Amino acid sequence: MPKKIKTAKEQLAGNKDRKAFPSSRLASASKKFKTADVLRMYSTPAYTDSELEYFEDAWSSSIAGTAIDKLIEYAMGGGVKPTFELIDDQNMDEEQVRKELEKYDGELNELIHYDQKVNWNHKLADAATMARIFGRCVLTWEGKGLPQNLKIIHPRDTGRVFIKQEDWGLEKVYTTFPTDEIYPDEMVYFVNKPDSPRRRTMWYGYSDMQRVVGAARAWRRIIEFDMPEIATAMWAGYGMFIIKKLGRSKADAELDANTLLNSLNPGAFNAVTTDAMDEIEFKNLDLDPKVKELVELASFYERIIIGNYGVPSALLGREEDQNRATLIGKIQFFLEGPVKAVREWMSDTISPQWYERNMVKMGMGELLSKVRVKAEFEPIIVESWYDLVDAVMRVKAIFPHMPDNQLLELLNLEEFKQELELAPPILPQQNVALPGTSGTSSFGPSISASKQIDSEVITTMLNAKRTEVLEKIERLIDENGSKDTKHTKGSTKVT
Repeated sequence: MPKKIKTAKEQLAGNKDRKAFPSSRLASASKKFKTADVLRMYSTPAYTDSELEYFEDAWSSSIAGTAIDKLIEYAMGGGVKPTFELIDDQNMDEEQVRKELEKYDGELNELIHYDQKVNWNHKLADAATMARIFGRCVLTWEGKGLPQNLKIIHPRDTGRVFIKQEDWGLEKVYTTFPTDEIYPDEMVYFVNKPDSPRRRTMWYGYSDMQRVVGAARAWRRIIEFDMPEIATAMWAGYGMFIIKKLGRSKADAELDANTLLNSLNPGAFNAVTTDAMDEIEFKNLDLDPKVKELVELASFYERIIIGNYGVPSALLGREEDQNRATLIGKIQFFLEGPVKAVREWMSDTISPQWYERNMVKMGMGELLSKVRVKAEFEPIIVESWYDLVDAVMRVKAIFPHMPDNQLLELLNLEEFKQELELAPPILPQQNVALPGTSGTSSFGPSISASKQIDSEVITTMLNAKRTEVLEKIERLIDENGSKDTKHTKGSTKVT
């Protein structure tokens, strides 16, 4: 028997005992899910393997790779090492902070020694280079304790990223070669722009090659294909053979033409045999290759690539019109701009993932409540020592009573502060009788008892510093001549 269907009035009467949900402007307010209080997020790879192959090819065969290498080289400088900063340094002057940090020199030296043991600087430079080229890179190791052998997994062999929904942090990463899943405690994950402007690519990173890969590929075509063709045309010329068929079939005529072309060598003497009835005519073709325009086009692409990284063109062999002063200024801007940004990115990456982890594994976990460990990069000198001295002497002339400590800091001679403090004070000069003359010569009290630095003191310090620098340079030359590429490329200190 069919069931009787209730009328609308009967249904409304039966729903009087039910409690309605409160009104809301949100369409999903009537549905309560278990994870409704968590913003779900997922991400997808930023690039396909074909695109990553383009980046790899552009780096290996164009000036774009040279620009990235130079950027990382200057960012690494003379190397990287850990340094400690006090977390709570309130009501402490500079000297008190220094003395407090000296208590932890043993722990700091242990970290520095361990970096040298595992060849950290070399691995860091390679991993950072890959992360700038492909957007990310995994530096991992074997075992759960202190790393013994560092291994870099190529970005093209790095797979899916898993995100922790609580904080959208990195949960783990899949790798395809070797096949494995790696957790944050087992790696240092380098990623260029983890929160990339590209939609839903969180933790996949952004490649610095993307903006110039088109220009790099065009530049490569000009250099590898167009230029050789033009060179051949300029010394060998272009021409056309006209072979008359004389009643032969089309296939026979094409065979004769191919045989003729295959027997010719550009720019050399050539000879062919013909039948009595064959007729071959040669016409020279002047295609007028636009050499100047093509060179300008290649230069245009180069400037696009170089400008993307902010590297001074002189560092890449393109210094046509800049003088030395202009070049030093551009390198200084380069150091304070792109290089500084790369160093901050590298420091933010390795300080928590490498140094803090190693401190915990070494039993220094409690120390992290007192100090903050950060990566410090050795600077680079871009101006000569005598240029610096000249500038400091000009400052001294403007401010004759500048304290000694400040002058030493300007000259990068801080190590002489202690010797200066132990030196006897220079008393104010008075009327002095000069030998061989009558009377006295009056000197005003231009030098106070606070031991102002005179030119003789500066000259002595400069000679000592110059000898020290030359000895270091000779030592480095001897080491580089006797050892392999074990040491990271770098320079000396920036002023």
